[in-house]
Amino acid sequence: MWDDSRPMVLAKGMLFPDKVRLSKAAKMYNVKECREMTVLESSPDVYMVVCRKWFTGCYWMLRASKKNTGLWKVGIYIPTHICEMDTFNGNHYNLDIDSISLVLIPHLEASIKYKIKSALHQSTMNMVIPLPKERHFSGANVRLKLFMVTGTSHLQLYPSTWPHCNTLTLGRLLNGSLSVVRVNHNIFNYVFWAFKPAIDGFPHCRPVISIDDTHVYGKYDIKLLIVIAVDANGQIFPLAFAICSNESQETWTLFLNHLKEHVVKQRSGICLISDRHCGILSSVENLPAWKEPYAYYRYCVRHFKANFQKAHPNKDLHDLMWMAATDHQEHKFRRHMESIRQEDERTYHWLMRHELHK
Repeated sequence: MWDDSRPMVLAKGMLFPDKVRLSKAAKMYNVKECREMTVLESSPDVYMVVCRKWFTGCYWMLRASKKNTGLWKVGIYIPTHICEMDTFNGNHYNLDIDSISLVLIPHLEASIKYKIKSALHQSTMNMVIPLPKERHFSGANVRLKLFMVTGTSHLQLYPSTWPHCNTLTLGRLLNGSLSVVRVNHNIFNYVFWAFKPAIDGFPHCRPVISIDDTHVYGKYDIKLLIVIAVDANGQIFPLAFAICSNESQETWTLFLNHLKEHVVKQRSGICLISDRHCGILSSVENLPAWKEPYAYYRYCVRHFKANFQKAHPNKDLHDLMWMAATDHQEHKFRRHMESIRQEDERTYHWLMRHELHK
């Protein structure tokens, strides 16, 4: 039976508890031998790997199959590489982030403050090949996330702090950045954060900010809320972020309150731009700090055009609507609106039902 604590030695008849450890053993063996392998066959019942130089005459091979007991047994093993050893300088084909993270997990379990410097030393000892610092950081980060989700929980790691986090907790991060976390009965609901360079830089940006959300793909169905500004050079300037379980009036209210309190602060005359999501509309309506004359709320023209195209699938109308929405002179706006009316009376009245000043 394979044992992770033993030296990296493979042999015919060796047993592995699962396919993951079989793959890991084959990878790490080739890393230590300064050779590279590639997967020739991988199925629920068969795993076969060969030397990457198989077609040039090196016939190193390992083939294992899954038995009725659930164990994986090496049935065919040709142990000798006849290809030349190589120096990979950290670019070994089989040394991916997952392999690095498997080496680091015992140390991360012992301490979540495990340093990248220690990871560099440990992996060099285990793998022989020196690796770039960035790959160690990625491997440690991937494994730490997996450890947090499937291993010891946050509540076990920090038993003295989480019982007190039943509402909102304001935390200062490095160098003046901040975060606001909301936890109800030990269940994560919401986190808002902004970095100090963004907070310090916002007074020098134009008084226009845009807010939007996007899906965060992965194990959990959560949303990322984002707010950006535009700097004096016309470049996008990220201001703040939040992660929440869903997009609702409650989460947008929290986000806008924290944005005002920690980033916008006392600055007035800000123009807030967003799509016409009902949660945002309700939040802005109920927050005096985001009403005139302290702030001015406007609709995102791009989102408005997308809704317009769904309701009125006509390219000529789309172009006229876009010219009307982006013109800065009132007489040109009215001229484009009149063109829309001549093209389609129904579309004109659909546009006029909206708040034109927004």
